[in-house]
Amino acid sequence: MDNPAPSCGCPNAPAALGARTTQNIASECTSTFLSFAREIAMEKPFALIIEDDRDIAALFRHVLDIAGYQTEIVMHGGEAVERLQSVLPDIVLLDLTLPGVPGSVILEDMRADARLKDVPVLVITAHPQVADSLAVEPDLVLLKPVNLEQLSNLVQRLRHPAKSMRETPWDGVTHLYNRGFFTVRMTYALERTKQLVVSRFGIVFVDIEPFIALRKTMALSQFNDLLQELARHLKGSLRPTDTISRFSDGLFLVLIEDIPDDAMPARLAARLQRELHEFFWHKGLLAGVPAYVGMVSCGSLYGSVEEVLGDIEIARKLARTEKGQAYYDRELLQAMRGAVY
Repeated sequence: MDNPAPSCGCPNAPAALGARTTQNIASECTSTFLSFAREIAMEKPFALIIEDDRDIAALFRHVLDIAGYQTEIVMHGGEAVERLQSVLPDIVLLDLTLPGVPGSVILEDMRADARLKDVPVLVITAHPQVADSLAVEPDLVLLKPVNLEQLSNLVQRLRHPAKSMRETPWDGVTHLYNRGFFTVRMTYALERTKQLVVSRFGIVFVDIEPFIALRKTMALSQFNDLLQELARHLKGSLRPTDTISRFSDGLFLVLIEDIPDDAMPARLAARLQRELHEFFWHKGLLAGVPAYVGMVSCGSLYGSVEEVLGDIEIARKLARTEKGQAYYDRELLQAMRGAVY
């Protein structure tokens, strides 16, 4: 009886291989695998955002995520130069006014580098005359202040978007990001954890309670002023790359991406708790405005943003009963679900 033809299990391999050798089959299947891997890699082009304005950087990241890009933010010119020595982006968004090394120098260095000279560069500046006087020409120029129409046009030029950017991402009172923007940011953060098994992110919640009762104690304009001052206070306590939102009336959520361990966001939550205590004390509102702060650690165990939000609700309820609790993980929250509901 003849021996069956060798097979490697490749789905593209024909049923009858005849006299072809195992080496031929392995070579063809390796080629098929490498082609497939290249296709997977091409599905997520890489964008490097070199911008020292946290709000603009966050908006660009959001837009590029929607356009199907992997994104990384660098906020210092010197760090950008070092990063470009080790990566080959598919596109660079470059602010001209940077600490350390100016964006104009980075652009000149890229055009002089054989490896980077063909990378598309979108220059961001508030001064059109500066862009016109650059020694080398960028691919596109985007003028500050950046608006949503410009961002939508940028998406169209980069790749057909899966989601419209016509809706404003800002909360009308505090000018922090709103629920819709923050939910999309969480979606992409969760997708990253599934692509990178060791990657995690944290959601810090700041829960002002009782919000409605506080609203009734003062005029609307006074109340809005208080919320705006609170938003500025929270924003000033965070890293430039953290995304903060007014998620609902008295609930503020902060997305902390790519955390190395739980200690950093847990420390942040504890610090915010102390600072909010001082903030409301100086406002003479401490007795009537408790602020509950905690951090939920998120990773690939979560199947959807809805699951993350569900655990945040459990953590909020626990924070109101357990004094000093700042950190919550998936295992703890699932174990406590029955006790809360």
